Amino acid sequence: MAEWLFEILSEEIPSRMQRGAQDQLARLASQFLENAGLNFSSLKTFVTPRRLVLVVEGLALEQPAQKEERKGPRTDANEMALQGFMKSTGLTLDQCEVREVGKSEFYFAVIEKSGQKTADVLPDVALRILKEFKWPKSMRWQGPETWVRPLRGLLSVFEEKTLPMTYVGVASSGSTLGHRFLSSGDFTVSNFEDYKKKLLENSVIFDFEERRKTIEKDLHKLAQNENVKLSEDVTLLDEVTGLVEWPVVLKGSIDPQFMHLPEEVLITPMRVHQRYFPLRNHEGKLAPAFLFVANTTTKDQGKTVVIGNERVLRARLSDAKFFYEQDLKKPLPSYNASLHQRLFHAQLGTIAQKVERLQKLMAYLAPIGGFEIQEGDRAALLSKSDLATQMVGEFSELQGIMGRIYALQQKEKTAVAQAIEEHYWPKGSGDQVPENALSIALAIADRIDSLVGFFGINITPTGSKDPFALRRAALGLIQLILEAPFALDLKALLKIAYQGYAWGTPEKLNSQDETLGLVWVFLMERLKFFLRDQGGSAYDHVDAVLALAQEEGDLTRLAKRVRALDSFLVTENGENLVSGFKRATNILKIEEGKDKTSYTPTPQPHLFLELEEKTLFGALEDLKPELEQLMNDALYDTAMSRLARLRVEIDHFFERVTVNDANLEIRQNRLKLLALIYHALIQVADFSKLEG
Repeated sequence: MAEWLFEILSEEIPSRMQRGAQDQLARLASQFLENAGLNFSSLKTFVTPRRLVLVVEGLALEQPAQKEERKGPRTDANEMALQGFMKSTGLTLDQCEVREVGKSEFYFAVIEKSGQKTADVLPDVALRILKEFKWPKSMRWQGPETWVRPLRGLLSVFEEKTLPMTYVGVASSGSTLGHRFLSSGDFTVSNFEDYKKKLLENSVIFDFEERRKTIEKDLHKLAQNENVKLSEDVTLLDEVTGLVEWPVVLKGSIDPQFMHLPEEVLITPMRVHQRYFPLRNHEGKLAPAFLFVANTTTKDQGKTVVIGNERVLRARLSDAKFFYEQDLKKPLPSYNASLHQRLFHAQLGTIAQKVERLQKLMAYLAPIGGFEIQEGDRAALLSKSDLATQMVGEFSELQGIMGRIYALQQKEKTAVAQAIEEHYWPKGSGDQVPENALSIALAIADRIDSLVGFFGINITPTGSKDPFALRRAALGLIQLILEAPFALDLKALLKIAYQGYAWGTPEKLNSQDETLGLVWVFLMERLKFFLRDQGGSAYDHVDAVLALAQEEGDLTRLAKRVRALDSFLVTENGENLVSGFKRATNILKIEEGKDKTSYTPTPQPHLFLELEEKTLFGALEDLKPELEQLMNDALYDTAMSRLARLRVEIDHFFERVTVNDANLEIRQNRLKLLALIYHALIQVADFSKLEG
């Protein structure tokens, strides 16, 4: 068994693309090796800023022999057909097998092909990997082929020998390069162990997870030595791991003149723009220092590097300090004048118009959410004001955050200030949602306004394209509604949102029915995804509920109903009741098709002959008012539990009563009883939508 080592060396790969590229390399390599008939015992991939690495172990030295069967003409076929078959297979008739197919005999050619040498196959596998690789963004610099950044080398070694190949003018070899600055030059490798050893000698930690653990350990160690605490940041840790091949953790200081600035103003330039790790003292306050990860060692132990990073940070914080102080010279509402010149979307008007629509939505939501109309109006008015500030203009990541800070500085109500920041929450699936009703209502209003507007002008997500993040907006809206401390009729709110576009919109929207219909379908698809992803509900369970709740606008009630169905269906009573429902539905459907009629749930008691049908009818009649009340009160668990009691009566009915009685009147009455079963159970869920 042999080993194949394949390295793709290039200019720096963006950090955000590296883990996906590593996974894609593993997938493509497995696929193309399997297609080539090459089995292996293990396959591993690695990534650094400059290289993608593949190592495959347990490869045979040649492909297994292949056997191909071809069906030929009948044995009594004419000479021309027989000659053509022999020519195509390279065999004589004596070398073919005769097999009986049906009532005739046919020639079959069994052709055995010896496998190619693995060393001859692997270059083609490597080229297919390179050509099929998909990057979020690629470069083309020579011919039609692309790569994320210009290639600098291809290392392909099998059995300690170089496998020849060429891609975009780069020929493979048995050598590679180490660290860009700390390596002495190229070096030859013979196998994976030799590769690991020499890379380490040339200042490259090629394993992403090993680099990450090294950085994390060194960050905590240096923070502890300085008697401060590291602000944990998994996302930033992953990002800097993708920026370095030889991590060196260093500490810098923040100029004291900036320490009076709000934490967010200090942290954002450090974290987002410079990839620095903020530090806190033991009281939890921001310390005047930061850690960062360099990609090299220096003779002066990093002193020059630290000075350079401190200088860069000082310049950024000087800008931030200036912007902050200038912004505070004007009242926050005054920034809204600039929003008249800022487009929300060319077809949907300005941000100022969006703010006015939000004010109308908040006026509707105030009595529902239990907050004052004036408070809701103020929160909506100021929700986008900070977009026109200098600070947010420079650091867009601070939108909402600066609005809160400026609002509090200017003595706005705390709830209003919080809503300015928190109406952007949740920012991603499963992220934190606001806790107070005002923030939740504004967050709901903002997303609904966007969804109605974009769907109204036919801008909807298609495939993987969603430039306005409408899927994220819909998922956030669903999460907000399900966690809100108040009940909400979403359909009614969508109508209010549509009416907000009725004036002042540059482009005419589609009709209300068309627009809101599209938005509702989209939201229901997102609700399916959300309930499956967050609660584990199956799609067919959601379908079974949504099929009956077309007029229901309260997503909380819908979700509660789905979860009640989830719990009910895992019980024995639930399974048996569904079985009875489907049996009743199937019989009813077949007989209605034969009779060309639809049976109403109105059986006549005087036509019942058997005790079981009388008992079932009585149980259904007794249950009807109770079930209706339970459903109105959203007591779905209780309703389904109560339905489960029908199991015995339904089972006895099917065991002892013949539906298709010879007497036409008796038969039709029993079919009406089946219709009554159907209508009782379908109040809870359309069990016909369930799979299996």
